[in-house]
Amino acid sequence: MGAAFKILVVDDSASVRNSLAEMFSEDAENNYQVFMAANGREGCTMAYHERPNLILIDIEMPIMNGIDAIRKIKSNTLIKRIPIIGMSSSKQFQEAVEAGANDFLMKPFDKYELLMRVQLNLKLAKTREEVKKQHELVKTQKQEAINQRDIILQQKKNLTDDLNYARYVQNAIFPSSENIAAVVKDHFIYNRPKYTVSGDFYWTVRKGNTSLVAVGDCTGHGMSGALMTMAGVAFLNEIISSNHVFSADQILNDLRTKVVQLLNQKGDIGEALNGMDITICIYDSLTHNVQFSGANNPLYLVRKGKPLEVIKGDRMPIGFFFDHMHPFTKNEFQISEGDAIYLFSDGYPDQFGGPFEKKFRYNQFRELIETAALYTSMDQQLGMIKATMDDWIEGFEQVDDMLVMGFRF
Repeated sequence: MGAAFKILVVDDSASVRNSLAEMFSEDAENNYQVFMAANGREGCTMAYHERPNLILIDIEMPIMNGIDAIRKIKSNTLIKRIPIIGMSSSKQFQEAVEAGANDFLMKPFDKYELLMRVQLNLKLAKTREEVKKQHELVKTQKQEAINQRDIILQQKKNLTDDLNYARYVQNAIFPSSENIAAVVKDHFIYNRPKYTVSGDFYWTVRKGNTSLVAVGDCTGHGMSGALMTMAGVAFLNEIISSNHVFSADQILNDLRTKVVQLLNQKGDIGEALNGMDITICIYDSLTHNVQFSGANNPLYLVRKGKPLEVIKGDRMPIGFFFDHMHPFTKNEFQISEGDAIYLFSDGYPDQFGGPFEKKFRYNQFRELIETAALYTSMDQQLGMIKATMDDWIEGFEQVDDMLVMGFRF
């Protein structure tokens, strides 16, 4: 049994509170002591008296809502460091983050994701406290060089452990092979992060007769890029949950608005141009029609027995852009049995290597995809793509995260 953690659950629904308590009680790896409050005011009082290790708080509640409660907790110097996970079934991700929430969960919950998120926030909070204590120790022991070295090594180990745990959380957020198989007939995913966690992500959803697939490439690598992937997946889920008819271009328009708001981008001089490039396609199994929209990246289509087709996206990102109000373009085409679609980030064609120490480049990448598509088996296609990059990159440092996804509807 792991260490005991005090968890405060604040929700006006008794069934939700009891359901969360049951989830925590069923976790055999960790020992949780659960406290409950029915509204934000009770939650603030209990947070002050019980000093929990983590707070799970519903956003929409009577008497005092979750947003006001988060602000009140974060304004109290005695309890402001307690990590908070906001919970809601509506679009309040942005408001919760701005109020001071450390994380956000959409209702209804997936038990595995919830427990992984809870553990990640507990571990990160613990690490922050340990790092703070270590810094205070270093101040008073500057003469002890050996101790300082040991502290740095331990901090590095803690960081590595946290990154490894973040990788598990990121993988849990990405769709599983089983979930992808429910959206497409067959597929492969070549996912090669530059660091432990990736700034590239893939996302799939099926709604009735409609299948949606996206591949994104967020600004940055490692933890900074990974945080943007979590926001990207959360935003896409939020957009899809609030619509019944899906249009690829409108999804990207809505996603861009949310990312600009999240990053508070205004186009000021010197402002970081963070965001993401993304491709998304929507397939209707009744009409066999595919919609495609892309932010900076294209889609490759290989029809059975025909040359590779390039369907271009728009030359603008998901994020602030000089013409950021210009709508994205929707491309539409029909597909037949055996046609294959490929979505990807720019990491593979931009990788340096080979005998002349140059980029792989898109011309060579298209030739590789066209050759790989001759194999009916997606596993064989993946094998060729992996082996080609392994030979190309040998002796060179990886430049960027790499992600290539091939699939057939």
